Amino acid sequence: MPKGRELVGLPVISQDRGEELGRVQDLLYDEKSGLLKALVLAGGNWLRQPRVVSFEELQARGPKTFTVAGAEAVGHELPAGFRRWQEIKGLRLLSRDGQEVGLVEDLVVDLPSGQVKALEISTGLVNDLLEGRQEIPLTGEVEWSTDAVIMREWVKC
Repeated sequence: MPKGRELVGLPVISQDRGEELGRVQDLLYDEKSGLLKALVLAGGNWLRQPRVVSFEELQARGPKTFTVAGAEAVGHELPAGFRRWQEIKGLRLLSRDGQEVGLVEDLVVDLPSGQVKALEISTGLVNDLLEGRQEIPLTGEVEWSTDAVIMREWVKC
């Protein structure tokens, strides 16, 4: 399963014209449903409105490219209530008793469903190099705040 960082930078291609509409700059995640909801596209100048493609509009969903029916699939309003992938990186992962487990480094995504299956966790540079980063499945009760993710229970992958 790909990680969020592997999806960022992928092209979004229109099937009707075969042209690249943009590249993924960010992912919008719905923490309540556990699904990716939209892709934010890079490109344009700083005066432009955001360019967003709803995950439901995607005809093909990775792993090397995303496709949409046509350019009309690109919207210009960020949907409210979703967390940006860039905001998730660096959040502290806490156990139910408040003990810090590590820092969230990435999301592990099932394609084509868009379901976020796990969080990739860093426990420090030395541990990451020696043991690799851990993947903690998103099962059970999870609470999201602006500073941390609190998981009531988990199993290491």
